[in-house]
Amino acid sequence: MALRRINTKLLKQIFPSRELVRGIIVPADFKVERTIQQVVSSLSFDVIGGPRHYDPELYNKAREDLVSILPKSQDELPPRKMGDSYDCALIPLGSDRLLRDRYSTIHGGVRIGRLLEDMDIFAVHLVFKHVLNPRQKEGMASPFSIVTALVDQIDFTGEILSDSDIRISGHVTWVGKSSAESTLYLEQVRDGQWRKVTEAKFVLVARDPLNRGSAVLNPLERGSQEEEDIYQRGEQNKVRRFAMSQDSLFRVPPTLHEQEIIHDFFIRTVDHKAMSFKARIKPENSVWMEDAKLKNLIICQPENRNRFNKIFGGFIMRQAFELAWANTHVYSKCRPFIIHVDDIWFRKPVEVGSMLYFNSQVCYTEDKYVQTRVSAEVVDPKTGGMSVTNVFQFTFELRKQAPPQIIPKTYHEAMMYLTGRRHFLNSTIHQ
Repeated sequence: MALRRINTKLLKQIFPSRELVRGIIVPADFKVERTIQQVVSSLSFDVIGGPRHYDPELYNKAREDLVSILPKSQDELPPRKMGDSYDCALIPLGSDRLLRDRYSTIHGGVRIGRLLEDMDIFAVHLVFKHVLNPRQKEGMASPFSIVTALVDQIDFTGEILSDSDIRISGHVTWVGKSSAESTLYLEQVRDGQWRKVTEAKFVLVARDPLNRGSAVLNPLERGSQEEEDIYQRGEQNKVRRFAMSQDSLFRVPPTLHEQEIIHDFFIRTVDHKAMSFKARIKPENSVWMEDAKLKNLIICQPENRNRFNKIFGGFIMRQAFELAWANTHVYSKCRPFIIHVDDIWFRKPVEVGSMLYFNSQVCYTEDKYVQTRVSAEVVDPKTGGMSVTNVFQFTFELRKQAPPQIIPKTYHEAMMYLTGRRHFLNSTIHQ
């Protein structure tokens, strides 16, 4: 336990507590007037525009016509305030029984994958609200393509009920030259008041009309100390993400303590009688990592596309989450509950028609928690080659029993174990 306390203290010195790096400002007397479905419809047809059916040639022609009104530099764009991008909408599960069927689980809860889809598109909507383009006349489609680059962190802090409306809200909290951070809250009524049940932070990037190059965004003006504090926390998040990428096990060796963890696995699993490096013995109440996988392959159809004719990132997140949940359930032999999602990188867009291969792996366990990793790869059916498009990290909690310990066999598995451990420590640092 002492080692765990030391590591937690070190992590807190490196990364600020997420309780200090979150927050949105709610405008006074703001009234919720739209559902999430209305927000999506307005974004799709009024803001982005283009053909409503799948026609890549017609879509490209319509988008090419918008290149002339794309700003060339931030100097052309007026500064925007955080309140300009604020919005709020309802997911009306309490009043719309047909909609409730799409969101409900067999356990009476809400399908987290559906909420991931809603959060993804709502985060994009907030950045479009932030944009004010002087070149764009009223009634014209936006020349911007706003796409998700990263899901930084999502914390599930309360039970989400399937028979009660969900309020989704947020605004842009940080802006660079061509990227922006959207912070979102999900809330439900508890004891007559709206209570936060989920908090999320997305990083999105602006691209040109055909998604071939970067575009610039309106700078973010800070009109109060509170807004300045929120903006600076966004800067801290950017620095933290860069520091974590530089410390990746793909770049640098494990720390001394991490090396000791892996050597301890070797000592516990080697056959001391045979004195052989090849003979391995699995400890009681444990599972080899190679036996804790679940895989799936889907063909990405046009109905799963976003408004930019790529596969919708929220759809990919839903598929990854549901596979991770199923794998964790099979592994632990009891129902898991999601408590944290982090570090979802969208490395490259997924084209319509792609074969998308998902590989779920339980990679770390501790106490009542399971860390599950999912990779998404596009498969080339002609060569069999694979190209990674996304990597997901999910932290689950078990409420009935502790899971068996996951044990790596190979060095590659050991690195995956240590990466999962780092994500787990980051997800539980403030708890």
